[in-house]
Parts: sequence; C-alpha cells; structure tokens
Amino acid sequence: MKKTVFLMIVALALWGCMILSHAYKLGYEAEINKNFDEAVKYYEKATLENPKEPVYRLALARAKFSATMTHLQEARKLASLGKKEEALKGYQAALSYDPLNRNIMEEAKALTEEAPKKEKPKEEMMKPPVQLKASTERIRELKFVAASLRSVFQALGKSAGVNFIFDEQFKDAPFTIDLKDKDFEQAINFLCLSSKNFYRVVDERTAIIIPDTPVKRLQYEVSAIKTFYLSNLNAQDVLNSLNAMLRNQYRPPNIIIDKNLNSVTIRDTPTTIRLAEKLLRSWDKSKGEVVIDLEIMEVSRIKLQTLGLDFSGTTIGMLYGKTSSSTDTTSGWNNLKDVVFSKASNWEVSFPTAYLDFLESDSDTKIIAQPRLRGVGDEKIDYKVGQKVPIPQTTFTPVAAGGVSSQPVVSYVQQDVGIEVSIKPRIHMEKEVTLEMDIKITSLGGTGYADIPIVNNREVKNVIRLKDGETNLLAGLLKDEERKTLKGIPGLKSLPGIGRLFSNYNTDIEQTDVILTVTPHVIRWVEVNEEDPKPLWVELEGISSGRTAAVPEEEIPESPPTEEQQLAEQAQEEPGLSQVFLNPGSFEVPQNRELRISVNVRTEQEVGTMTVNLSFNPQVLKLKEVTEGGLLRQLGANVPFLRNIDNAGGSCTIAFSSPLPNKGFKGEGSLAVLVFESSAKGESSVAVSSVSANAPTGKMVSFETNESQVIIR
Repeated sequence: MKKTVFLMIVALALWGCMILSHAYKLGYEAEINKNFDEAVKYYEKATLENPKEPVYRLALARAKFSATMTHLQEARKLASLGKKEEALKGYQAALSYDPLNRNIMEEAKALTEEAPKKEKPKEEMMKPPVQLKASTERIRELKFVAASLRSVFQALGKSAGVNFIFDEQFKDAPFTIDLKDKDFEQAINFLCLSSKNFYRVVDERTAIIIPDTPVKRLQYEVSAIKTFYLSNLNAQDVLNSLNAMLRNQYRPPNIIIDKNLNSVTIRDTPTTIRLAEKLLRSWDKSKGEVVIDLEIMEVSRIKLQTLGLDFSGTTIGMLYGKTSSSTDTTSGWNNLKDVVFSKASNWEVSFPTAYLDFLESDSDTKIIAQPRLRGVGDEKIDYKVGQKVPIPQTTFTPVAAGGVSSQPVVSYVQQDVGIEVSIKPRIHMEKEVTLEMDIKITSLGGTGYADIPIVNNREVKNVIRLKDGETNLLAGLLKDEERKTLKGIPGLKSLPGIGRLFSNYNTDIEQTDVILTVTPHVIRWVEVNEEDPKPLWVELEGISSGRTAAVPEEEIPESPPTEEQQLAEQAQEEPGLSQVFLNPGSFEVPQNRELRISVNVRTEQEVGTMTVNLSFNPQVLKLKEVTEGGLLRQLGANVPFLRNIDNAGGSCTIAFSSPLPNKGFKGEGSLAVLVFESSAKGESSVAVSSVSANAPTGKMVSFETNESQVIIR
C-alpha cells in the first residue's frame, strides 16, 4: 500500500512538471515566432504555476519588453499615417505591459491633446556691482554739430545728473550727433559706439570715458566669475571648444576645470560668461539610448551512410621460412626443391579480411541566440558568451646556447568559442540609427592533426543605417556539401550487379544554414528644444557700446533699421572714417609653405603718422619678415618705417612717420607685406587689433579694420 501511494505521488509530480514544461515550451515557441502577446500569456501561466523558478520570470520580463517595443513601434507608425484611434490602441497595449513608462504616457498624451507650450525662461542679465542712477526721462531735443566730443559727454551727463571724467588718453575732436528721443542709457551707448570709446561706472553718479583699445579694455573692463556644473558632458572635453569660441582680441578666457565636480569655472566679462552659459546649455545634452535586438540562427545537419564490404587489408602475400626446429644451415639453392616441398609448415599465405558495413548516422545541430543589447549613442556595446578552448602551440628551442633548435616546447592559447558582438550605434535626428557592427560566431568543428581542435569561424563586419524599428537581414549563408566515396577491389568493384559485394560505399552530407537579423529600437532621443537651432548673437568686438553688462537678445534691434543705425551708417560715410584692410581675406595653404598678406590703407584724409597693431596665432603661423609697401613712396625716399615682430606672443607692430611736417599720405596703397610660414595644421585669423593715426595737423584719423582667415591643411 505504501509503495502504491509513493508511486502515485511521483506520478502526480511528474504530471505537474509536464504541464509546467509544456507552458514554457509554448511560450518559447511563440517568442521565437515573434508572437510576443502569446509568449507573455504562456510565460505568465508558467510563472503562476511555479513562482520560484527564475527562468520563467526572466523569460516573462523579456517577452513583456519585446511586446512593449512591438506595440510602441506600431503605434508610432500609425500616428505618422494620421490614424489616431488605431495608434491610441497601440499605445494602450504597450502601456499594459509597461504601465510605468513615462515616455509612452507622454507620447499618448501628446496624441490625444495638444501639448502645452513651454514658456521660455527669462534670462537674467548679469548686472555689474555698481550702476548709474541716472534720469530715465527721454531727451526731447539734444543735437550737436561740429562740437567738442568732451563737451558732448559733459552736456549729456549734466542733463542726466551724471558726472563724466576722462581717461588721460582720451582724445577730443569735433563731433556731430543727434540724441533726440533717447533715454540716457541709449544716448551714452550710441555716443560711445560712434566715438570708439567705452565707459566704466565708478559710482552711482560718476563714470569714466576711456578709448576703446585692447590695452584700455584690459585695464578697465569688469570681470565676473561663474561656475557651470555639467551633467552629461565631460568637463575636460569642452575645454578646447570653449577656448576657441570665447577667444577675443583683448584677452584669452580664463577657464578652470574641476574633474571631481565635473564643473567649468570661467572668469571673463559678463558678455562672455553669458555666451559661455548659452553654449554649455546647448552642448550639455543627454545622449540618446537604443536597444538592439539580434537574432542569430544556425542550423547544421550531418548525415553519414556506409554500406558494403570493408576490407581490413589490401594485400595478398606468401611468406616462406624455416621452422623453429630446423638446424640445417648447409642447404643452398641446389637443395631448394627438397627443402620447399619437405614441409608445408614452411609456407604462410595471407588474404584480406572483409567486414560487412551497414552503418547510417544522422545528426542535427541548432543554435539560436537572441541577445538584446542596450546602450547610448556613440558608445561601443560589447557582448560575449561562450567558452575558452585551449589550443596547443609548439615551438622549438635549442637545448644549449648556440645549438640547433630541436627541443619542443608546448604552450596553450585560450581560444574564445561562442558568440562575440561589438556594436557602436549612432542616433540621427531623422529617427534613424547607424550601426557599426562586428559579429563573430565560432564553434568547434571536431579535431584535426594530433587531436588539435578545429574551430569554425563566421564573421561579419558592416556599417548599416536603419530606421527606428526596422529589421534587416544582416547575413544569410547556406552551405550544402555532399561527398561520395567508393572503395573496393579493383576490377571486381565495377562489375554490374555483383560489384557491391566487393566494394564499400560512403555518403557524407553536410548542410549548414546561418541567418543574422538586427533590429534597433530608439528609447530616448537627444532632447533638442526650440531655442537650440536659433543663432547666438555675439556682440562684435571693437564696436560695443561700452556697457560692462550683457545685453539681452530682446534688445538687439531688428529690421527696419533704427535711427541710431542710420546715424551710424551716415557717420561711416563721412570722410573722417578710413580703412585698413588685409588682402587676401581668406585662403588655404599646405603646411610648411610660405604665404604673403598685404596690409593696405585707404583714406581720403592726409595721414602723417600711423601705428598698426596686428595679431595672429603663433601655434599655426610664424611671421618671418615684414617688407615695406609702395604706399610710403608718396612721402619720399627716406621715410621712417618701424617693424616689430613678436612670434612668441603672436603680434606685430607696423608704424611710419612723414618726414615732411605739413604733408601726409592720402589715397590707397600697400603699407606693408607680411611674410608668414605655415608651421602647423589648423586655422588662424590675422587681424588688425588696433590702429592709431594722426593727420599732419595733429587731428586723429579713425580707421575701419578687417581680418584675414588662414586655413592650413
């Protein structure tokens, strides 16, 4: 009785295991066929019956994720086609498997109702520590014609209750300007812009007027310090980019990197810091993420058939020899007949032994791998699964020094056998993914010479671009090999009908089929808002209003041109403004070549003395020589000409003075020719940093400048 009860318990347990295994098997088959809804149903059944089995829980999680991505891709496709109701059903099905996915919720919500517009955050202007407390009333009528520039500033300050003091290098000159309908801030900015000056606030009622030159900027410009904490970028990676973007003619930016806090600290003018803030905000974006589904299927079949006679030997022989008891050693060839026929035991005859083979074998091998890899854009994903197989390697070394290499030394190399996947995804804004893939599949193919393992290898290297959710057949390989071998007795094996009795027939069939598919799913895109594509307006150096605080974008005038712009254009058309320009403006040269840039002057006023300061990148260019141009021939043969080259600091000074007291240069011509050598690859701008010129009467002459861009390849 006890034995019967025990057998019943064992039978019930086996019956339960059979039901459990059957549910898991059905779920696995459904998953292989990409019917993920059915797979989830069967895996849930298997998990409920045996909750402690981790294999079932993992299979259920995998199937739910696949079902979520399948329904999400289908919903996105329907939404792009304008089928709103069908797309909502797809989103609901995806949320049924992953109810906590906020990205799917937001997509479904955006489809059902109009997404709320995000308000643009108000950018606070970096204000200096001390500001002028001037009157905010607009100037009704204030116009100057050929008045002293100093008196213009003083009259403007008197009307607003501000006292202006002047730098020792401030130059007074006749000036014409109309400040009608301007408030104090607009008037002082426009006045400084037109006269090439800037101002610095001393206290609430006092400001100093300073010539707008690089030296004075360094002396008076207010600096600020601000720290930016980066979330996604590496602070060290943005250092070179910030140095290039924030470089100006006055000073290089002071940037400090803290690797521990991943922060960037900048010390510069408020305008530069505000520009750096916008740049870092647009750069510090989270990378996109992608899930890559790989399916590797390999089916191999080996069929062997052997039928017929297998002969163990292939020779027929006769052997003659004495018996062990014979002691006659005097018999020769003359007694051969008697000896040969004396005893039959002296002869030995051998015939081949034949075995009848009727062997047939059929083996099937199936390898299916479905790795799911998740990673971020532009980062390599490595996946490796398998085993390491020792492969012997023999080298020969000499037994003693200077001898012949005859001693074998055996070492073992661990060979990876299995599946190796290396993928580097790149996510595009067009909702596509570029995959740089290297997939290797290795397996053992038996043994070869000296029982050394034979490793079968299949490798695919490719770069493809797929849409989100698009499946591509990466590689398909069908190999069908059949070998037939006939062995037997010559002549007899070819007899019709009975030849099979004297032969052995072998048939070896090998079939292999390999299929690789890849499907990318983008689960997070790079967040680009409405402000990122917009340009960043940079305040031009040398024509700034002189304010030490940054100007918000909303205050930048747009077309149609304002009255200030019209007056500025009129001032540029006046004969007092001339030009110092470089020719050519931009060009490319190879490395280690000589290039020449001409410094030209165009003016309608006589210039008695002139000093031109130029700047360039000393890491890319080397100034070898400055030759005198043809401009100075108008002033005579012995014109004092000064040239000073500083390749370490990347600067050059060119100056001349008229030998005649009441005569100067007027017109257009070449002041000098700069002879550079391109020392390294890169880019450099050769710019006119400042110009100081006076007429023979002592009047200051203003010049416009430009720069030349050089690219060394």
